[in-house]
Formats: sequence, structure tokens, C-alpha cells
Amino acid sequence: MVEELLKIDLKGDELHRRLGGGIPAGTIMLVEGDRGSGKSIFVQRLLYGFLMNGYTASYISSQYTTVEYIKQMESLGYSVIPFLIRKKLIFVSLYPLLTGVSEKRKFLSRLFGEPRLWEPDVMIIDSFSSLLSREQDPSAVRDFLLYVKKMASLDKVIILTANTEEIDRDSLFILEEAATMLIRLSVKVFGGDLKNSATIVKYNNAKGIFQKIIPFRVEPKVGLIVEIAAVV
Repeated sequence: MVEELLKIDLKGDELHRRLGGGIPAGTIMLVEGDRGSGKSIFVQRLLYGFLMNGYTASYISSQYTTVEYIKQMESLGYSVIPFLIRKKLIFVSLYPLLTGVSEKRKFLSRLFGEPRLWEPDVMIIDSFSSLLSREQDPSAVRDFLLYVKKMASLDKVIILTANTEEIDRDSLFILEEAATMLIRLSVKVFGGDLKNSATIVKYNNAKGIFQKIIPFRVEPKVGLIVEIAAVV
């Protein structure tokens, strides 16, 4: 049985503590931001934390093929090959389906028509906005979010990323309302340098003290590193 708080703790990594000691079971997390704000890397760090703490996960990608994803995670020092081999991680690439597709298709209904993707403790869709921009059925978004809420009620953690440049404001508002945890990523100038920043806009059912603004950087073979200094 999944505990009340899913741990994402990694040695020498502050993100776990800054997010209140883990992610509450039943969370629907929306990670939003413009292109280049670090959404994929942020959720890749979350995924690796879940896996290293004994949870199972599925990861749906609109950006990477399987080989590209493995290389990307290796470049961050987050090797996922052992988890793929032991079937603790299910990785599904939608890249071949989305590339060069101009017509709109029913991607969302296909997703909740695959029960095996929803069996793990954690489900990540990166990026959800890419699927929304290609969805032809207006009611599909509502139906999908109802399904997501049903899955979250089973103590699973569902994480969606959204590029705010890809979808309209109304659709983004619907996602933000459905989310129980909203994290907005941005890139800001701090001390003369560009810094990534994660702002926790909404965090329902937080179990511990969390930091509202979390500045971070990314280093090869080290991964996501939380900065000590605050971003203003």
C-alpha cells in the first residue's frame, strides 16, 4: 500500500526537503512554464527520486524516443536502465506519432484506454500540452481529467507538464483548477546570471513546511541542484 507521502529523497539533494518532505499521495501536479524553463528536467528529477525510493512509475513523452530518453537521463546522472529492466519504470514515446502530424487525433482517449500505464504509483505525461494541441475532441480534455482525478483518488501521483506557449488560456485555466499542486517554472536574471526558478503556486494537502520559491540549476552527471540563494 502506498504511504501518505511519497518520498523523492536523493543523497545530497535539497529538493525533497524544499517540497515539504515528499509528494502527498493523491496529488495531481501541474508543472507549467515557457519553453526552456526546465519542465522536463524538473519532472525527470522527480521521477528518479520516486524510483530511487522504491516506487513504480510510467512516463509518457512527446519529446524523446526511448533511446534519446535513456541518454538524456544518463547525462543528468539519473540512470533509468535498471528500472526499465526490472519493469519498475514503463516508458512510452509518443514522438513517432506526433512528429509531422498536422491533423488532430484522439490521443487522450487512447491514454486512459491503456490500463497498464496507470498501474504504477506515479504517472508522468511530458508534455500534456503537446497532446492537448493535437486533440480533436473538445470533450476529451474533461473526460481525461475526470479519469485523472479517479486515479489520483487511489493514492497515485499524477504529474502533467504544460508549455504555456502551446495552449490557450482557457485550457490552461482548466488544468490549473484540476491540479492539487501547481508549480510554475521560469528563468530569471539573478546576480547577473540566468537562473531557473520553481514557484509553488498551489499545494493542497502539504504534509510539511515547503519553500514557495525554489531556485535551481542543472549540471551534467549531477542533475538538478537546488540553489541556496533566493530568486527575486
